[in-house]
Amino acid sequence: MSAQTAVDTSLAESAAAPPRALGERLPWRVRPWAFPLLAYASTWLLTLGVWAWLGDRNVARVPSAERRRYHGWQLHFVFKDASNYLDVARFGYPAHLPLAPDGSVRANNTAFFPLLPMIVRAVATVLGGRYVVAALLVSVVLGAASAYAVWRLAGHLRGRVVADRAVLLYCVFPGAFVFGFLYSESLAALLAAFCLLALARRRWLLAGVLAGVGTAVRPNMVALCVACAVAAGLAVHRDRDWKSLWAPLLSPLGGAAYLAWGTQRYGDARFWFRTQAEGWDQHTDWGAATVKRVLWLDPALSAEPAQNLVHTVFFVLAAVGVVWLFRTRLPLPATVFALGVLLLSFTASAQGSKPRFVWTAFPLFVAAATRLRGRALFVVLLVFAMGFVWLAAWSPMHYSRGAP
Repeated sequence: MSAQTAVDTSLAESAAAPPRALGERLPWRVRPWAFPLLAYASTWLLTLGVWAWLGDRNVARVPSAERRRYHGWQLHFVFKDASNYLDVARFGYPAHLPLAPDGSVRANNTAFFPLLPMIVRAVATVLGGRYVVAALLVSVVLGAASAYAVWRLAGHLRGRVVADRAVLLYCVFPGAFVFGFLYSESLAALLAAFCLLALARRRWLLAGVLAGVGTAVRPNMVALCVACAVAAGLAVHRDRDWKSLWAPLLSPLGGAAYLAWGTQRYGDARFWFRTQAEGWDQHTDWGAATVKRVLWLDPALSAEPAQNLVHTVFFVLAAVGVVWLFRTRLPLPATVFALGVLLLSFTASAQGSKPRFVWTAFPLFVAAATRLRGRALFVVLLVFAMGFVWLAAWSPMHYSRGAP
């Protein structure tokens, strides 16, 4: 063989070699499953850096009642909704719905679904009643587990190369800054990712159980019910696989159980809906508020340019992600779940295109990871990381605004 032939053969083999996963390019050897945990650790390095920089800067903006209960790093961690979840873990739900003089329901903690507070309460019991420490431990573990679950789902759907990219996008996306709060999105993403993985593997009973547990975490996890119904419909239509019906049948049980419990406790089947609408001023407006925010037509937000810009930017990012989602042609249940989460957020009057809701539609990152590589991926990750830091620092400095 001539030298030129050898060179040509070597180049051909190099060109034919599949791309290496990011985890395989590290200067030290790690097991594949460790890569999503390293990606998740990077978010906590960013979070701790923000906490150190904030110091006492946001203390004056924290309500006095919370300043009396928490101190130091706790004031950064027990932020807005986190305080509600922690109160449910400590004290449970109110014995009676608090009513205003006109008979409307006041804001109260029945708006917050029970699974996350139940987990915190169980861990706090083991730790001798140290609820804030228990909450931090739960948040860290659930965040790491959610990163692993998203990585596993992406790996099953598109292979490890895409999985490594997807979990990095998931962990440094600006909406992931809620990893540093006691928020329920991590638990929701964990259960949703494993549910979608079970659907892809046609493990119907497991998928139904995971979805059923997931609907006890957040109301927008009803998107899992739709994903299960779609997967079962396809399985029955194509293969007459009637066992697939277990998934949609079991999927709503967690949320339904909470609503049934509250109906019995408060004597009102609409207790949660009344709390949302009358107490927290949240309702479905079919996207009117989102359109106003994106077009800078909402006077309340346009007076705060930074917050209005967040809504606009993340609506655009979600739109780009949806286009890539359709072009990537992920399995229909995963696509339906992502679209369902976005639809529920964009049609909610008080939510819209908040970063954490775009982030919860995590199949978008699998789609993005199939298209972003090399320098483009690096630039996107860098921009995301800067957005992560900015949101993590900006939100506590604007405590009077709605939950991020």
